[in-house]
Amino acid sequence: MMATMFTPVPACWICTGTRLEAVHEAIFEFSTYADQDPELAQYTDQHVALVRCAECGFTQPQALPTLERYFARMYDQRWSEEWMAREYESGYKDLIFRTVLRRLARNLGPSRRTLLDLGAHVGRFLRMARDAGWTTEGVELNPQTAAFAAAATGLPIHRADAAALADAGHRYDAVTFIDVLEHIPDPVAVLSSIRHVVAPGGWLAVKVPNGPVQLQKELWRARIFPSYRATVADNLVHVNHFTPSTLGRAMLEAGFVNARVEPAAPEIVQSGDARAVRRHGMNTTRRVAYALGRGLPGGAGTPLALHLQAYAQVPQ
Repeated sequence: MMATMFTPVPACWICTGTRLEAVHEAIFEFSTYADQDPELAQYTDQHVALVRCAECGFTQPQALPTLERYFARMYDQRWSEEWMAREYESGYKDLIFRTVLRRLARNLGPSRRTLLDLGAHVGRFLRMARDAGWTTEGVELNPQTAAFAAAATGLPIHRADAAALADAGHRYDAVTFIDVLEHIPDPVAVLSSIRHVVAPGGWLAVKVPNGPVQLQKELWRARIFPSYRATVADNLVHVNHFTPSTLGRAMLEAGFVNARVEPAAPEIVQSGDARAVRRHGMNTTRRVAYALGRGLPGGAGTPLALHLQAYAQVPQ
């Protein structure tokens, strides 16, 4: 690891502990960016350790790239219109979306139905929320997907972060953060900024991978298939590797209350993604694991929970 290309992260982002033990290694591969962003492409073949905090169990990178706007540049992906249209029509996350909307509706009651989706992607969740009776807006920083989501849904899509919306006086009964928080460094600071766009008594919903379970799954896969290399964070796509307890703690540290963490609903493989028999088996396995995990006391802390769903409230 070249020192000039990275800056150390000396303490845990959740509990500030400094006893950090290496548990995995992430590598960088940006050769496809050679023309688009030569400075980013120079990180190819670099590597950085993922370290687990001995105090709380949270895992994060040992160091972060010094390249200005590294994460924005990494996610500056030039999606085609065809790919975005397929994403918008695909229902592989619909079970997750429906589960989140039902829980938020139950938590809030019938009179509170404003929702902001942070990381709106191409807008499918926003469309589902609108169709379920929510007054919805989104935040999406990628210019291509933001433009697509706005055109496809006809809904407001902001290209500003939560802090800017809060400063402008925007408040929502529900804020959703689905498959986003794992990508952004310093999660307590991120959640703290989000808290200011949630109205008093409103709720935040967060979905992330279950860090230790995902790593163990990858390690087992590498043992079974020797040519496979275990990976959970190449290019630092994932920088936050939560356990159930550290996800709940992060929400409490950010000023939320009534935090609850449980197994998240699974993605459902769609008809074009696998052969029929294999697809049916994968989906059945995922649904059964989800049902079992939800039914077990402490199910979020078992290998049945590949992903975590958390809810927390802003005080009245």
